[in-house]
Amino acid sequence: MNDAPADFIFNVQAARTRQQHIVEESLGITQPVPLQEFTDPASSGRFLRLRAMPGPLTVRYQATLDVTHQVDEPGTIPETWIANLPGYVLPFLYPSRYCESDVLNAFAMQQFGGLWQGYGRAQAICDWVQSQVAFVSGSSCGTTSATQTLQQRRGCAVISPT
Repeated sequence: MNDAPADFIFNVQAARTRQQHIVEESLGITQPVPLQEFTDPASSGRFLRLRAMPGPLTVRYQATLDVTHQVDEPGTIPETWIANLPGYVLPFLYPSRYCESDVLNAFAMQQFGGLWQGYGRAQAICDWVQSQVAFVSGSSCGTTSATQTLQQRRGCAVISPT
């Protein structure tokens, strides 16, 4: 049995954005430990860091939100050229261990590169995933990559356009 403290970073709290207002929220932690909170200025994601003592630790979070949806006519939604993207989103275009965009690019261009750039292409990608990737509970985990999901044609989540 390990008697050493353990460090945790949680990303369970709702983001505070222009489109999402937190009406009510509660955070419960069963150990009386100091909490450090951080909000990512680019994504508005909220992170909670703590050092837990040995023994059980339970974290409970609940929130009620008011969400303002932006609804546009699908045919009027264009793609944004890379040159016009805001700088803070550029790191998300790099390949990662979860989405090897450099490996997937050839497939994506072959499958969808000839489609008009805009909402229609994004919808075609969603439709393809829904028809070609099966939802199989337990078939993937936290280390499963997009490339592995594509190769196996199964995963634990299916993209929904709603």
